[in-house]
Amino acid sequence: MADQPLISPSAPLRLGSLFSGYGGLDLAVEEVCNARTIWFSQINEPVARVFSHHWPDAPNLGDITTIDWDTVPPVDILCGGFPCQDVSTVGKMAGLAPGTRSGLWAHMAAAIDALQPEWS
Repeated sequence: MADQPLISPSAPLRLGSLFSGYGGLDLAVEEVCNARTIWFSQINEPVARVFSHHWPDAPNLGDITTIDWDTVPPVDILCGGFPCQDVSTVGKMAGLAPGTRSGLWAHMAAAIDALQPEWS
């Protein structure tokens, strides 16, 4: 049973990735949920190159603050790492205020609202 994905539709679910990093979360979600990453959003170029190496067909939508969600292909699953730098005890403790890295969470909430994925 360990070989079976948690969710097994006949076709892979479409996965969108925010704050993607190098893709560790996406790899796990793809494996567990029978999904395929179709796009991602990452502003750190060296990290985005690593992601693109593993998912060459998934375009990088870039800066989450500039994405027009009405133009983004729909997804069944939306996942994302949390930009925790401003809420971490080893960070600046700036909180979730607009303009902070952790405040970018509001843009992920906007993506969820616009895309209405079945899983997020």
